[in-house]
Amino acid sequence: MDRGHIKIDGVTKIFRRTDGNETLTALSDINLDIKPGEFIAFVGASGCGKSTLLRTIAGLETPTIGTVLADGEEIKGSSAKRGLVFQDHALFPWLTVWDNVLFGLKSTGKKKEKEDLANELIKMVELEKFKDSYPYQLSGGMSQRVALVRALANEPDVLLLDEPLGALDAFTRMNIQDVLIDLWKERQNTMILITHDVDEAIYLAQRVIVMSPRPGRIVDEINIELSYPRNRSHSAFIKYRNAILEKLNFAHEESIPDFSI
Repeated sequence: MDRGHIKIDGVTKIFRRTDGNETLTALSDINLDIKPGEFIAFVGASGCGKSTLLRTIAGLETPTIGTVLADGEEIKGSSAKRGLVFQDHALFPWLTVWDNVLFGLKSTGKKKEKEDLANELIKMVELEKFKDSYPYQLSGGMSQRVALVRALANEPDVLLLDEPLGALDAFTRMNIQDVLIDLWKERQNTMILITHDVDEAIYLAQRVIVMSPRPGRIVDEINIELSYPRNRSHSAFIKYRNAILEKLNFAHEESIPDFSI
């Protein structure tokens, strides 16, 4: 797959406060090259600009300085080529699982031709018996699987994940991490994950980007050279965890003393 290349070039994002007189710098001089089909995870303190950066890649925010390119073209708005999944699954409560998955396809005019793909994805996440169920009949983990399938049914080149597992219990979260890996391997999308969970970042990503507290800067890029599936108790896994925590603590000491993992 040669689509899904994201290049972030000198991005700074400045917000003006509501009083109009002061500004807040959320991101400062971010430079990053994300290869097609790569799984990337961003970790950092709350308020460090991770979600702002993700929204900029999605085309929902515009850089104050710098550019973000998708496959060589500057991102100037949202696109079906970049799917977005939030912590809140945001399913339509009046629609079944099947209709929620197909909802985003109606506007593309490709609903009928994508039904086979939707069926395949629903089967992959083990929800085929729940196609006619409504969101209130699903657990939180099941609902989040539906949200992932809904995003992937559009066949985006890039899937943007804004803490999609943050509201789940530990066991469900680990289960859906495995689902994410399976979906990524099968679909070969570029995956860009925002998370506060260092273990989750190491378990899922090929590369972990460590960010400093506001203004958000890249502190380090750590290549995770472990095969899948990964063993959380393996000494190499623990070594990566300690290295990332050390980087986060360094950033904390330099900026916001009250930050902790």
